[in-house]
Amino acid sequence: MRKLKLDELNRLNLEDYKAADKLPVTVVLDNIRSAFNVGSIFRTCDGLGFHKIILTGITARPPHKEINKAAIGATESVEWEYHPDIVKYVTSINGNSLIL
Repeated sequence: MRKLKLDELNRLNLEDYKAADKLPVTVVLDNIRSAFNVGSIFRTCDGLGFHKIILTGITARPPHKEINKAAIGATESVEWEYHPDIVKYVTSINGNSLIL
């Protein structure tokens, strides 16, 4: 068994992926030290079709070499935002998404 190349995964192209329906889930990453872990969360959210990622605190943000390596392109497909203070962000959301 061999590892498939990115173009062999039969994924939607970026435009079609962005237009596709997403699960109403917003993932909040607060003070994640490892950029590789951030990249893996981007990849996971892409695969599951989650709506958005919120990065807060000291969490690394794209573009970042280690995030890009782990995310394998998911930083382009998954919507994300950065907010410096998690408490201010969480108290300001409108309740349309599930927060994990």
